[in-house]
Amino acid sequence: MSLRASTGPTLSTRSATVGQVVTITVKVENSSLAQEVVALHVEALREGALGKPLDHPFVFEPPSALLPPKSRKPLIFTWVASLPVGRDAHTFRGKLVLRVAGSGRLVASVPLDLYVRQA
Repeated sequence: MSLRASTGPTLSTRSATVGQVVTITVKVENSSLAQEVVALHVEALREGALGKPLDHPFVFEPPSALLPPKSRKPLIFTWVASLPVGRDAHTFRGKLVLRVAGSGRLVASVPLDLYVRQA
């Protein structure tokens, strides 16, 4: 089982308004003889200078993507920008992580730094 991201995950923007579709692209290579399923997640989401954990849903479409055996494929995930309750603006900081869906094995990880504001 050998998966690796040759590029990304990469956000389409570093600043979005609520309701805007943010696109995340990643190019993944599957060098194994079996198909693999990967999913995108946001992890280690923190709030403020003290690094208090922040619980905010990031629901990506599609929830997962299938990679055929012996393939290299660009994947596109989307997220509709939203804010934590009671906020007019927020900078999301954490990690944007691509993992194998079944095992949770890490394929790629990049820092997340995304500013979202009201329209």
